[in-house]
Amino acid sequence: MERFDLIIIGGGIVGLWSAYFAAKRGLKTVLVEEHGIAAGASGGLLGALMPHTPDRWNAKKQFQFEALTQLPSLVEELESRTGQQVGYRRVGRIAPLLKEHHIKDVTERTAGAQEFWQSATGNFAMKHMEAGLAENWPAAAAMPFGVAVDNLSARLAPRKLIMALAGALHGSIDMRFGTRAAFLGEQQVTLGDGSVLHGDKILVSAGLASFDMLRPYAPTIAGRGVKGQAAVLGTNLDPNLPIIYSDGVYLIVHDDGTTAIGSTSEKEFSAGRETDHLLDEVIEKARALSPLIKDAPVIERWAGVRPQAQGRDPLVGALPEKEWLYVATGGFKISFGIAHLMAQSVLGCICADATAPEIPEPFQPIHRLSA
Repeated sequence: MERFDLIIIGGGIVGLWSAYFAAKRGLKTVLVEEHGIAAGASGGLLGALMPHTPDRWNAKKQFQFEALTQLPSLVEELESRTGQQVGYRRVGRIAPLLKEHHIKDVTERTAGAQEFWQSATGNFAMKHMEAGLAENWPAAAAMPFGVAVDNLSARLAPRKLIMALAGALHGSIDMRFGTRAAFLGEQQVTLGDGSVLHGDKILVSAGLASFDMLRPYAPTIAGRGVKGQAAVLGTNLDPNLPIIYSDGVYLIVHDDGTTAIGSTSEKEFSAGRETDHLLDEVIEKARALSPLIKDAPVIERWAGVRPQAQGRDPLVGALPEKEWLYVATGGFKISFGIAHLMAQSVLGCICADATAPEIPEPFQPIHRLSA
């Protein structure tokens, strides 16, 4: 039986960040992944790092804000360590206002940003403008009452970040791919080939599969998958253009000038990895937002299933009365923006480090048992 300080199940964005911080702490760590790196929802295309609106402030919004303001320094550290660029850029966001009463909403959120979007690394703002900063981004017809603009939103290239994390982990931890965690026992994981790993601590960060793995130990903790579809258009646009977000549709220009388009949010679906007419509808809506992409060819289509914990908040922390078992999953649409802070928080819990970021109470499994 092989022995480790920490066994991490899941090679998506949360599992990789968890392994990264575990290695920095000097823990003897093994990462177990049934398929390959980011084989699930973490292998997507968008890379939007957008904050929740700065009104009706709560623990989840504060956690996300802290994560978004911390991320640039971690990206710099990761890129310096690996020599790989992850396509991070704080480009801001433009949200077209479709109804007149939305102007009042933005006014309230402007005040909220002045109160809640302030940190040691920067003071961020939201404001109402009559039009975007660049011509046809978005089209005039798409913003009948102007736009809400913020300078906190950013984007990165999801697959580049995944590969940089994998590169940073090379030689630092044990990585087992193509084998599943068939059974969780008391400080043990039995793999699909029958071999057994012993771990002082076990962290489940396997996306949607996490909920089934945890069911024997916490039957009332639940979650579901929500399918998302996205595409990449072959454009040659300025990578400094802000994210456009309108009525659930994203337009995100990446460093190579291509434009990522998304996304659907499907609670009912039959084929989680297949694209269909719903993506076609999103692409058409996106084309209507800006003539700059009207005739751009589609060069990639993607679909995946994102994990959503019951109650919508991420699920992070120790399982009650199971001092060896931990979870970090359920980031849903904001996973790439908060995964690193989820990882730091749960590692702090695992290592009993009082200086680590605190896990918000609503995220903790003990507060979800009766949900």
